[in-house]
Amino acid sequence: MGEKPLARTNSNTWRAWRRTSIRIFVGLNVLLIVGFYAATTSFHGGLSHLDDSNPTTAGSQDHGRPGRTLGAQASSTNQQVLTLSDPNGDARAIVSGASQAEAHLKELNQPQHVQLDKATVAEQDRFYTGPMDVDEAAIKLAEQINQTYWDSPGEKTWWNKPGFHLSYMEDYPPYPYQRIKSEDGKDTGVVALIAPFYDLTYYRAEMARALFWRMKANGQIVIGISSYQEFPGRITNPFDDRHTTDADWEIYKATDGWLHCFREPDQWIPAGVPRILLSESDFHNSERRDGGGSLIPWGLEKKYDVAYSNQGGEWNDWARNWTLAKPSFIQLIKETNATVLILGRDLTQEADLQPYIASGNIISHEKALWRDFLKLIEESRSLVTFNVHDASPRVLAEAMCMDVPVLVNWHILGGWKYATEQTGEDFYDTASFIAAYKRLRDPVRKAKLRPREWYRENSGYYRSTLQLQAFLQIVVGEEKMKSAKQLVTDRHAEP
Repeated sequence: MGEKPLARTNSNTWRAWRRTSIRIFVGLNVLLIVGFYAATTSFHGGLSHLDDSNPTTAGSQDHGRPGRTLGAQASSTNQQVLTLSDPNGDARAIVSGASQAEAHLKELNQPQHVQLDKATVAEQDRFYTGPMDVDEAAIKLAEQINQTYWDSPGEKTWWNKPGFHLSYMEDYPPYPYQRIKSEDGKDTGVVALIAPFYDLTYYRAEMARALFWRMKANGQIVIGISSYQEFPGRITNPFDDRHTTDADWEIYKATDGWLHCFREPDQWIPAGVPRILLSESDFHNSERRDGGGSLIPWGLEKKYDVAYSNQGGEWNDWARNWTLAKPSFIQLIKETNATVLILGRDLTQEADLQPYIASGNIISHEKALWRDFLKLIEESRSLVTFNVHDASPRVLAEAMCMDVPVLVNWHILGGWKYATEQTGEDFYDTASFIAAYKRLRDPVRKAKLRPREWYRENSGYYRSTLQLQAFLQIVVGEEKMKSAKQLVTDRHAEP
């Protein structure tokens, strides 16, 4: 009898605890639903920094037309229904709801908006009317800019140093656009288009195309940079999701200038657009040494005869020409007993390479931090790129900075200029690759090699930033550059 009241008390306590737990659970779910709804209906982002929220945007008075934003907005709010976020250098289109996506699509399908921007751009006269190849003039002006800087009075510091450089990937503008900044890190008002538009997401591609015409109509400077396979030509990689359309070629023709990597630029660059042979790989800082990595040699012992970089997968195997690389390495080992370092690629499924892996003739490093990657390159006696459909691979510049000779496929789109008597050899098939490799091992030939010195004398960060600034001054003019910089400053686009 004495135990029954105790059992009843425990039962009542359990029921009360259960009711409280259910209420808390329901309450938390309600809060989460309300919070999510509020977040998705009040999120501001995307391209809103390009246009003020009021009905007439900044800059619209210059064009005599009402201002517009590129994203569809609710009538009672300034909600941006499509935003572009780019935390990893590859833009991600975020659409909050099917109805909002439909509204955005409807706006993008109103051709009068883009047509007005195109008409405005068509009325803008091209400043430069000289020869399309601006290389000599830009190099000469770059030397003058540099001399003026050093002759001028005052302290010489990084924030007043001349030169323009490509910024890191940022949210705005989204990839494939990249801002050009001065050495003090400030926006110059110049934007680079560095790759074709993305095929698989309609909204991302259409917004990026419309953004080009809007920036140009507003007075910003947009240049092209060939740093993505055949771009601006037709992408031939069957595993790629970026391609050039006729509408895109119209955009490329409207750029203010082009930095290219091609041996025959007439085949790739739109006619009438001034150009310079200047690649992203030319902007490596050969004096860099920090926690991220060192482009100054450490003096490491040589362990490998030749290094090759390929991150694997169908896209990379195509771009890095694995179909030529693999049989060439097998033949090289048979003839010379060379030690080959393959960086980035999984070789476990390559049955014909297993005997050479077992013998130690092929060494595989699937993953490495950049700082360790550079050390592996330095530990190699040479680096080879079998690449053909590639726009000046950065690994060539990195190898030369580490004072490692390079072997370059003659057919490569960009990077061919790095194969010189002082830096290495070129080749075009397996037999010529092996012959070039043997030449590099000859003591007389080796005595002529000085890849690091050559890169510092002909490329490198400071030299390339000066040439980029000089190129823009020549093809755009200083007045328009000042105006473009003022435009982004007025619109609070400064970092």
